[in-house]
Amino acid sequence: MIDLAAPPFALLAERDMDLLVLEEMLSSGPFQKWLVSKLYNGTRQLRQIVGAWHTPSLDPLGSVDILFVFEEMTAGRKCAILIENKIDQPKQNLQAQRYFEFGEKGIEDGYWDEYLTCLFSPQAYFSSLEPSEYFSSYLSYEEIEVWFSRAAAETHSATVQRSAYKKTLIRQAIEQGTGMMRRQQQPQALAPTETPVETRSVLPQQEASNPSISQSDLKTSLQPKKKTSASDFRVFPGGVFNLPAGYREAEDTIIGNFFNDLLSYTKQHYPELEMKKPTGSAAEAAWVEFAPQEFSRDVRIIHKMPQGFMDLSFAMTSLATIQPPYQPYVDNDMNFKENGKTAIIRIMVPPLDPQQGFNSQKDAIAFAMQKAQKLYQLYVHVVNNGSSGRGYAPEELYF
Repeated sequence: MIDLAAPPFALLAERDMDLLVLEEMLSSGPFQKWLVSKLYNGTRQLRQIVGAWHTPSLDPLGSVDILFVFEEMTAGRKCAILIENKIDQPKQNLQAQRYFEFGEKGIEDGYWDEYLTCLFSPQAYFSSLEPSEYFSSYLSYEEIEVWFSRAAAETHSATVQRSAYKKTLIRQAIEQGTGMMRRQQQPQALAPTETPVETRSVLPQQEASNPSISQSDLKTSLQPKKKTSASDFRVFPGGVFNLPAGYREAEDTIIGNFFNDLLSYTKQHYPELEMKKPTGSAAEAAWVEFAPQEFSRDVRIIHKMPQGFMDLSFAMTSLATIQPPYQPYVDNDMNFKENGKTAIIRIMVPPLDPQQGFNSQKDAIAFAMQKAQKLYQLYVHVVNNGSSGRGYAPEELYF
């Protein structure tokens, strides 16, 4: 029996929402501008779109659900938005870290100059994230629904009927995802040894409009682990780790104490590294910079805590420039990297979470600071000695 009053679709998949958003990215100028302004919190303006893709992949990291690349207005830099879409599969962990790694890889391979990761889902997902699951920015299905409520206006390039259809689709996706969240939070009537089994269909690959980026359909899912009062999230471009605004006042205090303790620790044990006090709110500062007096103005040691990177960073410098003088002195734990116009000598260290406080991570912090000191000594050695024995003035490392 057919219910003629029922919605036009019985069950939605993430792909349905992916393609709805992708259509707007590729066909609606107003949507493109709104999306960039919203996700970047007004810090970037769109000059022109480069492209948008469904499930593009970069070896060996797999794929992201949606990739949107645009050229920004001020400096003409290529910016990438990497979107993870979750509708109703909350039983597996989000791999937010892999999205940051995907963004870094895209910079290294020259696809874009900076990136922003984004979780796209029903609003209900946002209140159950743990620090390891935080993205750079957040876009809810509800916000897209509001967009199409306005989309019948002439400036939005959509008819009333087309907007109504898309709002119906989005509303069902919201109810489907939110309903799944509620069921996941209810006590399970399963025996202790019984394990629920989920199945999903494998979607066909999509042909990439950019031949240099291959396609696959690797996707990850979300495991809600704890509930917070947060419904609004700060936005940070460039792949910088962030915490939810208003997550909890007590946790903001923990984060502020973390950086105060870290600053005191480095002043006591590594004063020569000249740790720069993080600017902005405590939650905005998970990348810590060190600027020793011996360093040239474009050289920094940057501790990227969530990613587990300790980088000796040379801004506006190619890898081919710094590799010859440094290669004879690098140890096995050091790797050369190039991110856009920045050359890097990187040491991997344990990831840190400022929200967990200083004392609980003191051993990992001590290890990371030893590596920062090692990079400092490497720079000073090359500048003071060099392979010729005469040393290098800092500016000579650039020419």
